[in-house]
Amino acid sequence: MSIGQLVQALAAEQPTAAQRAERLAADREVARRLIGVDISDEEFDQAPDVLSNIYKIAAAKARAARDAAA
Repeated sequence: MSIGQLVQALAAEQPTAAQRAERLAADREVARRLIGVDISDEEFDQAPDVLSNIYKIAAAKARAARDAAA
């Protein structure tokens, strides 16, 4: 397999912009339904990135645990 073929295969596995937008809209609808409040897309865009913050906290805790074990 050539590098070009590998890149093409990897790119084909990634969702398109339209698919990402569709997923985002669906996820926002689920969030609206679960919390029972109609939040606009603009309000979602202004909200903090909670999942990213959780990943950062988890990574920091994993590093601290690894350093403590060393």
